[in-house]
Amino acid sequence: MKVGIIAAKTGNGHISVMNALKEEFERQGEKDIYCFPSFYEDMMVSNKILSDFYNFLMVNSVALCEKYCEFTYMTRPDLSQDFYDGVKEYIYLFLIEHKFDILISVSHTINAAIIRVIREHSELSNIKFCVVVTDPYEPIAVGFAVEGADKYYCATDVVKNILTRANIATQKIVESGYPISYRFQLICENSICEELGFDKQKPIILLNAGSQGIYHYFDMLKKLVEISCELQIIVICGKNLTLYNQCQKIVKKRRCEDNIKVLGFVDNIEMYMNICDLVITKAGANAIYEALMEKKPILIDAIDGFLFQERGIQKLLEKHDFGLILENVDKIESNIKRILDNKKYYINNIIKMDLHNGSYKIINDIKNL
Repeated sequence: MKVGIIAAKTGNGHISVMNALKEEFERQGEKDIYCFPSFYEDMMVSNKILSDFYNFLMVNSVALCEKYCEFTYMTRPDLSQDFYDGVKEYIYLFLIEHKFDILISVSHTINAAIIRVIREHSELSNIKFCVVVTDPYEPIAVGFAVEGADKYYCATDVVKNILTRANIATQKIVESGYPISYRFQLICENSICEELGFDKQKPIILLNAGSQGIYHYFDMLKKLVEISCELQIIVICGKNLTLYNQCQKIVKKRRCEDNIKVLGFVDNIEMYMNICDLVITKAGANAIYEALMEKKPILIDAIDGFLFQERGIQKLLEKHDFGLILENVDKIESNIKRILDNKKYYINNIIKMDLHNGSYKIINDIKNL
């Protein structure tokens, strides 16, 4: 069975899901698995420009990025004839060249065009096309809920209902749970704690600025350093070198190097999540579910609001009460204290969610198509 998994480089969530699916295929003995993390960007130059623009907005202004996402939701560029004319030849040649048995999309804007290309070319009719919806809240990004794929996999009943309302047949929808790397289910040794020079008996806070590195995480760190240099903090700055340098500078200025560690982009974030007592992160599905799988209470970053497809996090939080929402950086100290004082309560609520890694269910179902 030859499998292709296609994604987009808008943020890192799609790619993380792609990697999680590939891991699970390989754990189940499948080796003919091919990943294309920049498929959306590779289709045509304008896609790369839009992807870079999205990432720029996400780092610099969540509010503007939210408006951009809402605009695409209203205009549906994925369904336009101009978009299709620009990508159809690339998609066709890609599918002819690789001859996949199964093609899995973990992105959104690309799906309608792929479905149409397969329909219009009988020589491609043997390809099974599956969509893995990487948004677990309502609303979801445009392009996931389009008819014509062989299977749709979603994390929650909320998204299943969205797909059903889009006239997708119920028998094609699998409520699988959110797919993440199996590494987030492993218990790590305290060696990482020793490596950082941290005291495991004292609270450890993880500031996760995301893969692109959102700038206002510097404001969070600055506020925490002003309050106390005694807090044990791990700051993950992603690919944002400017943010990394800013954070390093203030840590050195306040001589907090022993208990505040600043990191760039890491591919083993589960190691740092495993030793922390609290995760501070944006509302992106991947970051949220990784923390929940590690049974960590979450302080959800809403300082600049939520992205369009992240608004539904508020309902999820109201239902399961696994943390708090941070809307003002001046409230960060009181929110951290509240969560740490009630840590067992939040952890018990996470346990009650009874979360399962969706990768296993998705791969098992796909293998039986």
